[in-house]
Amino acid sequence: MAKSVSAIIITGDMVASAKFTPVKRKKLQNMLSAFIKKINGSYPDFKTEQFRGDSLQSVFTKNKSVALRTALSLYCFLAAHNFKIRQSLGIGEISFKSDNVVTSDGSAFRLSGENVDELKKRNELISVASENATFNEEWKVHNATLNFLLERLSSAQAEALYLQMQNAKQEEIAKALHISQPSVHQRLQAAGWTVINKILQRFEASITPL
Repeated sequence: MAKSVSAIIITGDMVASAKFTPVKRKKLQNMLSAFIKKINGSYPDFKTEQFRGDSLQSVFTKNKSVALRTALSLYCFLAAHNFKIRQSLGIGEISFKSDNVVTSDGSAFRLSGENVDELKKRNELISVASENATFNEEWKVHNATLNFLLERLSSAQAEALYLQMQNAKQEEIAKALHISQPSVHQRLQAAGWTVINKILQRFEASITPL
């Protein structure tokens, strides 16, 4: 029997994709392709596959601590262009690994898939869950906080937040967005970056023991 592999699975589902025009769908596909290429260039263990046209499933097997930052970065990258994506992070095992991400199986896949369905029912945007009950109790609070902030994010705030999560300095963000540094600071404050950053740090610190 093959050994189980510890992993984080991110299942994503575009919001209201049935209403997309062909032009908007093509724009989305180009954006997703660019984002996936960028992340894969930084983290070779990152694998992503699309299915049903408007959904995708990604896996981290080594660089698991960056999974939440990646999910939030994707949300902001898309939200800057008025797209919304629901994402569920499942922390667990891969008990069956096939050549394709979407046909593999294990607790990480099941947690991720089940929780993205729950997100749709609750009309929420992000969820982090594992097989560890203590971890999940804490992350109920963090999930609620992230959902509150993401739901209220403007496209301008999302644009600044995306660049911030790429570790750009505020002066660099200002130059990229053609705005002043104080305006960048204001957008990040309004987006709740201070809180989001603390949640990211908590996630990164929590993942290794799991």
